[in-house]
Amino acid sequence: MNNEKRRSLVMSATAAIFGLTALLACALVMAGEPQNTSAKAFFLVASRNMPDPVFQQSVILMLPGDEPPLVAGVIINKPTDVTLSNLFKQPLAPENRNQKVYFGGPVELTTPLLLIRTSRPPKQAIKLRDNVYGIADASTIAADLQDPHYANDTRLSLGRAQWAQEQLRGELLEGAWTVVPLRTDLLFDRDAAKVWPILSQHEHVREINARCPDSNRSLALTACADPITW
Repeated sequence: MNNEKRRSLVMSATAAIFGLTALLACALVMAGEPQNTSAKAFFLVASRNMPDPVFQQSVILMLPGDEPPLVAGVIINKPTDVTLSNLFKQPLAPENRNQKVYFGGPVELTTPLLLIRTSRPPKQAIKLRDNVYGIADASTIAADLQDPHYANDTRLSLGRAQWAQEQLRGELLEGAWTVVPLRTDLLFDRDAAKVWPILSQHEHVREINARCPDSNRSLALTACADPITW
């Protein structure tokens, strides 16, 4: 998907974003206070022979799920040419105005997700890792982007990637993806072009073993000795 098409899709979401009280369906469950999760956030890194053009050279932050059999994540390395100041009418923190809006994936392009790195988590946030949170409530996102405390430590995506567990398991076994531990420095790196080349180096050095537990309610992935469970 080229930048012009992404821009058109993102701009079509502008009018809807301010009225959203949406959740990131099948990925995040929001409440009034920051939520903890026992599941590990991690990266899916597209292999060099990824057949799907939408996901070629993609790095996806996988999110804790609450509605099996679906799993979801957001692409973190595909900025559009739309900035936050293009998308929001209200004044933003100066450091946030020129930040790019990211293409999070082809599913529900009007659904926002703000990733934020902070030791002061806002309300309506779910903890993904120490000092890293996800926010899907549109009004909370707008307020946080105006707060200078969060400047330079945010990333807004529209849309998400989503699979049935068995579908993703099959893609893993076919070698379409590599499971890589989350790196916060790359999650918020403004040089998005370098993220996939760095992480794709894991493709030939990490073994992946995918299995479905007897419960069939979660998909367990093992990357070498580091178990990750949805």
